[in-house]
Amino acid sequence: MKALIVTKEHQVVLSDELPIPRIGDYEALVKNDCCMICNGTDLGVIEGAVREVERYPAVLGHEVAGRVVAVGEKVTSYKIGDLVVRAGHPGTDAIGSAWGGFAEYGVVKDYPAITRDGAGVKDASLGITQQVCPGDMRPEDASMLITLKETYSAITRIGAGGCRRMVILGDGPVALAFVSCARLQGVEEIYLFGNHREKLKTGLKLGAVSAVFNKDSGEVKAARQRLEKRVDFCIDTIGCNATIAQCIDYIHEDGTVAVYGLKNDSRLEVPFPEFRNFTIQYVQWPLPMQEALAHEPVVEAIMSGKVSAQEFITHRFSLEEFQKGFQAVRSREALKVVLYFH
Repeated sequence: MKALIVTKEHQVVLSDELPIPRIGDYEALVKNDCCMICNGTDLGVIEGAVREVERYPAVLGHEVAGRVVAVGEKVTSYKIGDLVVRAGHPGTDAIGSAWGGFAEYGVVKDYPAITRDGAGVKDASLGITQQVCPGDMRPEDASMLITLKETYSAITRIGAGGCRRMVILGDGPVALAFVSCARLQGVEEIYLFGNHREKLKTGLKLGAVSAVFNKDSGEVKAARQRLEKRVDFCIDTIGCNATIAQCIDYIHEDGTVAVYGLKNDSRLEVPFPEFRNFTIQYVQWPLPMQEALAHEPVVEAIMSGKVSAQEFITHRFSLEEFQKGFQAVRSREALKVVLYFH
């Protein structure tokens, strides 16, 4: 079977030698339809910068959707034909797994059944976010669920649902997912700051009341005059000292800076504001149970048209054209890139 492998030299190669995984009693085998490139985590894995991935070579990818083709004897949460997300190849003795979504076949674990039976299944917690989608959902929409559920759950974790004003720094797919999910959770005013006009226009489509072009000093000055010390939550999707400091300029006393971006400096060094009550909260990694709880509301929003996954997808390629996909991400030409297996 075919799979994208990150080598020990941190290069991505397409291999056709990976075996189809065998499933255990509490697992289901999934034939994957498509997988999206995660602009943050996947590139971090390739660069060797994600500490959760220690063993290379490794099968890449986690924003994946496919159909169940076989189930273990004790599986009760999946049936053949189900559309599921986050199926991953577990790797082999020679090849590790960086969640393993860029493989033609992957495995999902029946976490409820494992918990019910008290079964000792390796990496059972992966099954928490390996969930079933509506049968008529497009696989690429299901793949987009991963980013949307992660950001939706982050908003829940920081308690920002229903707040008056939110500033989001960045205009990549994560920032735009925050716009969609903030709108979905009842945030009244969403302000987006970014460096790309076209992506900012998409942010306005998704629900931002204002999109500020960082390279226009006049726009930035006007936004500062309007928002300085008046914002409840500022979400930094970039993650460095400069952007965290920018967030602090906008939040009011007792406001919250939520750092989601992974590109953090090695030390936190930001100016101390004149007020004495504020929060800096890191929400860089999704909590599985919180992400799982986001599944139902985000699926409903996509199926009802409240959130459009299609607004995020700018490029589509076959798995064999993976290099074009990664180039589109690295050049910042793309928002979300989908690679199809079949």
